[in-house]
Amino acid sequence: MKLGVDLLSVAGLTLITKHHRYRTLVFTEAELADAGEIGSRRHAERLAGRFCVKEATCKLLGRGFGQGLRWRDIEVTSDAWGAPIVALSGGARAIADESGLGDVVVTLTHQVDLVVAVAAATPKPRTSS
Repeated sequence: MKLGVDLLSVAGLTLITKHHRYRTLVFTEAELADAGEIGSRRHAERLAGRFCVKEATCKLLGRGFGQGLRWRDIEVTSDAWGAPIVALSGGARAIADESGLGDVVVTLTHQVDLVVAVAAATPKPRTSS
């Protein structure tokens, strides 16, 4: 099993959440839609959570952004109950496949101005040939 964790201050991400170019560079359309109305406290908090999950997932993959993956290669949306779901594409998917990792699962918590995310993945089962 591989793990990654990240801690982030919501206030520390305010510049990105308010700037259109930065938002669209870091977040997918689905992530931005899930975050709600721009300018609200929950909007910044939700995007900070997504950002934190992306960072935790990078640590799980053993790479940083610009080292074979892009921000939008890791998409964080929510299930029907609001729990975060990670979908990998592009470089992130290639790195996970090369590393033999299965699905990435995450958990996310918010407390006052802080967000913590933990990402985990187990090896894909080997197929016998």
